[in-house]
Amino acid sequence: LTDFKIEINNFCGCQRNLLDLLIISNNKILSILIHLFKAMDTPRRVTRNMHLQNLQKFSTPLRIPPSPFMKNLGYGTGVNVYKLERSPKCGQVRSPWAVKRVSQRMRNNENANIFNTRIQEEAEILRKLKHPNIVGFRGIIKNTDGVETLALECCKTSLGTILEDRNDDNLGPLPAKYIFKMITDVSNALDYLHTEANLLHGDLKSFNVLVKGDFEICKLCDFGVSLPLDDKGLIDFAKNPKLRYVGTNLWSAPEIMDELEVIDCKADIFSFGLIIYETIALAPPHTLDIGDEKADDEPNTDKSIENCSLIDSDFDERTDRACGTRPPLPQAFELTDDYNIIMEIFYCCTNELAEDRPTAKTITTMLQSDEDSFLEKESLKSTA
Repeated sequence: LTDFKIEINNFCGCQRNLLDLLIISNNKILSILIHLFKAMDTPRRVTRNMHLQNLQKFSTPLRIPPSPFMKNLGYGTGVNVYKLERSPKCGQVRSPWAVKRVSQRMRNNENANIFNTRIQEEAEILRKLKHPNIVGFRGIIKNTDGVETLALECCKTSLGTILEDRNDDNLGPLPAKYIFKMITDVSNALDYLHTEANLLHGDLKSFNVLVKGDFEICKLCDFGVSLPLDDKGLIDFAKNPKLRYVGTNLWSAPEIMDELEVIDCKADIFSFGLIIYETIALAPPHTLDIGDEKADDEPNTDKSIENCSLIDSDFDERTDRACGTRPPLPQAFELTDDYNIIMEIFYCCTNELAEDRPTAKTITTMLQSDEDSFLEKESLKSTA
């Protein structure tokens, strides 16, 4: 009996030890679980920030060389545009970028800050725009002197440059198929700007239409003076005194020249009509006939040099009076039937009253309805 009691006590002791072990183990497991739950409750923001820091640490920074080391692509008011050839990365060839910055001469000008601010504002606009017919945003960087440099998608050339070259070579109007393509692409871009992005481009002209390849695609550029449209598609300058239409007078609509307090997207449409004019006349609007008159009026004497300032003043005055009107088409060119729809759109876009002009969407619809017959004519030409 005594031995039996001892066995019972030993057994109970073992049970107690086992129970203690279980309690200890459970406490450890509970502690581990608590730590795991705490880790799961850790805000993700910290992890995300660390990830971004790592990306910034190991990614290639945007480096822009000094202007003399890049090819000059063109220039605008107060700015120059260069071609940046990018070195291969991981054995892959990278496409070049177009680089836009305030010109060296303008940096010492009192208006330098205005043009620098425009580049900043253009970058803010472009980074939000996503459309195949709008030039792509690549980045922006400020140098130690505070000069902003905007990196953009690089295109082959501008429509303005193409038209200048055709004029120099006496090649006549741009072929109808290229004008048709340009109108299609730009009207698509304008429809997106006016209805989705709620923006007025504000400076449409041939030099702000970029061309890739042999008119494979056209893209709008230069959004430095674009203006926001309100929810009704209007710009009320009286309610928004800080807003100002800058643009270029030669391409400006009548309501711009008359300084109306309220305008809408139709101001862009008038300017677009004048781009179509350029493809036919191969000259900026309101300059072709005036330039001829200027040459005819200039006397062939030594005194002509003394009268140059007077002639230029008269030229500028007549040009200013012509701005905001539909320029007459050159009489020398005989256009084929292929240009009929193009001329129809030109006349519609350059109506004096804004309400009589089509929207960009309407222009797109006009083109689509005429596209089949146009392409059929082009096909017949190629097989003839």
